[in-house]
Amino acid sequence: MAKKIKKTASKPKKKRSSGKRKSNSLINRVIVIIFVLILAFFLVFSLYKHVGNRVVEKQVTQTEIKSDAKTEAKTEAKTKAKASEPTAKEEKKIQQKKSETAAVQKSIQGTWQSTTGGAFLTMDKNGYRLDFMGVDGDAPIIGTYTVDGDIITFINKEDPCKNVKGLYEVKFNKNEIGFKLKSDDCTKRKATLPTEWEWLNTEE
Repeated sequence: MAKKIKKTASKPKKKRSSGKRKSNSLINRVIVIIFVLILAFFLVFSLYKHVGNRVVEKQVTQTEIKSDAKTEAKTEAKTKAKASEPTAKEEKKIQQKKSETAAVQKSIQGTWQSTTGGAFLTMDKNGYRLDFMGVDGDAPIIGTYTVDGDIITFINKEDPCKNVKGLYEVKFNKNEIGFKLKSDDCTKRKATLPTEWEWLNTEE
């Protein structure tokens, strides 16, 4: 009779504790989270640095543009100022014209009689007056004048020809003056002034 072989009972395998598994899983998760956070930090830092550099570059560019604009404006202003400054020759001409203007203004003051007869011209610092002789003489012409070199501009205060300008070139000949017509739309004045005028007296 065969011997019965006794089966040796195998030892039960020890099961790994579920606690260890959970601990390992938690550590892995923490590592992954830390890695993600570090990665996110570097991404944000890199983006911030890039944007910051762009802003700084933009500010620098704007500052340079403003600086260039100011420099250009200053240079342009200096150039204009230099160009507007009269040269020595031009300054001499200006002074000569001023002297001529002052001499003419002083010389024309007084009362003058038309050599063709029929009118008197009185001029002072404030203005001029044309009087016409005869009972049927026209009303006087009263106005102001300005002198620029040897050019006199007459302007009537009242009718006829109120506010109408008349330009005449003045010529001196001993005790006489003459007015050469340049332009005048006032018919009465244009018909009277362009002649020789004899000096009668001067007013201080």
